[in-house]
Amino acid sequence: MNALLVPAIILGAVQGLTEFLPVSSTAHLAVIPRLLGWDNPLLNSLTFDVALHGGTLIALLLVVGGDWVRIAPALLKPRSSAGKFAWGLLIAVIPAGLAGLALEDAVSSTMRGTIYVAFFLSAGALLLWRADSRSRGSIKAEKTGIGRALAIGGAQALAILPGLSRSGITITAGLMLGLSRREAARYSFLLSTPLLAVATAWEMRHVPTIPSGDLAPMLAGSLSAALVGILTLRWMFNLVNRTGYRAFAIYRLILAVSLVLWAFFTGAP
Repeated sequence: MNALLVPAIILGAVQGLTEFLPVSSTAHLAVIPRLLGWDNPLLNSLTFDVALHGGTLIALLLVVGGDWVRIAPALLKPRSSAGKFAWGLLIAVIPAGLAGLALEDAVSSTMRGTIYVAFFLSAGALLLWRADSRSRGSIKAEKTGIGRALAIGGAQALAILPGLSRSGITITAGLMLGLSRREAARYSFLLSTPLLAVATAWEMRHVPTIPSGDLAPMLAGSLSAALVGILTLRWMFNLVNRTGYRAFAIYRLILAVSLVLWAFFTGAP
């Protein structure tokens, strides 16, 4: 049995869970391998990262792909409300894409430390708590036109900061702009579909030839991310209607404090 199968499946499950919950997949995937002593180069490679993102993209397509099938024809009618919604989703991807192209290398080289992650986890938690506490919105995702889409897309661009969370910041922006709790999550997931597709395709151009021994753990991680992602997406819609997002904010703060203490006592970077 390949020794990397179990770590790959666990990290895939972490990716599938934290990619869609507003808790930051970056923070969890950076910390868990360190805590468990998983320093294998494959598990920390771009190749494995692409495999995990491919799994979450599959989950998105299976859960919200039907929505995109219904939305896509409206792109031919840009002046209609449905057309503005559809084009808004696509236009909102642009700020995040530009931020990734311009800042990804700089952020990766200077802000991947534990303290940075803890800081942005905390900042995102406070913003999410405030937005959820004041949420009285009832706007449906389909009523989100170009203006709101650009605002949420601009917020999504900030997710390049490690620990801030793409889903967390887009949900926060949606709540602040009047979307209901469920619709803020739904809009976030719809918005992430083209972004994740483009980002995965972009990263794949750097992926080298994959050794045959690495195929099994990569496929296992991707499948785990897809299956857990599907369950998380379906669970998330039902949960936020009942409880809101404040539990996630509390969890983020607890995680941030734990990371600071861990860095202090272990000297972790």
